[in-house]
Amino acid sequence: MKDIRDTVARPSLDTFYQVTFSFGKADRWLGSNGFRQFSGSSIPLPEDRRSQGRSYKDKMSILCTEAEIPGTSFQTSLAVGHHQGIQEEFPNLRSFPPLNLTFYLDADMVVLEVLEKWMTYINPISEKRNLNAYGRFNYPEDYKEIIHLTKFERDTFGKPKEYQSRLTTYEFVNVWPTNLTS
Repeated sequence: MKDIRDTVARPSLDTFYQVTFSFGKADRWLGSNGFRQFSGSSIPLPEDRRSQGRSYKDKMSILCTEAEIPGTSFQTSLAVGHHQGIQEEFPNLRSFPPLNLTFYLDADMVVLEVLEKWMTYINPISEKRNLNAYGRFNYPEDYKEIIHLTKFERDTFGKPKEYQSRLTTYEFVNVWPTNLTS
């Protein structure tokens, strides 16, 4: 029993994540007015009361309560006729489901406003009250961002013991919001 105890006694049961929003292009999609509004600078502006003196990125990171790391799967194709009477299946494309993040909504709705402005920048609707309104998508290089997600266990930051878990960091490149639900 002692020989296998260390192997099976520490399954990863914790789902603790730190999500870091590395928004390098936010000045484009958040807009100069909105960007100043959530600055979180060292000199508090009256607008900084909405984000409690923090940057909107920090507030989003704190209010991100759940992160689901995407799995992966292969799409396959069937090969018939390479060998008589045998059908073979081969992987031809690796696909990843979307990254799902869940947020608490703050009373000042900073997180919601940032996500809505991001989505509105991707596909702005001109003349919103006109029946002939149309939308035209912006270029992807203007709105795709980088998000870092770090997974850790309960014992990662505690006192050093016999064994201490490591941090695992994932970098998601070229991300943008695809679905915003209430």
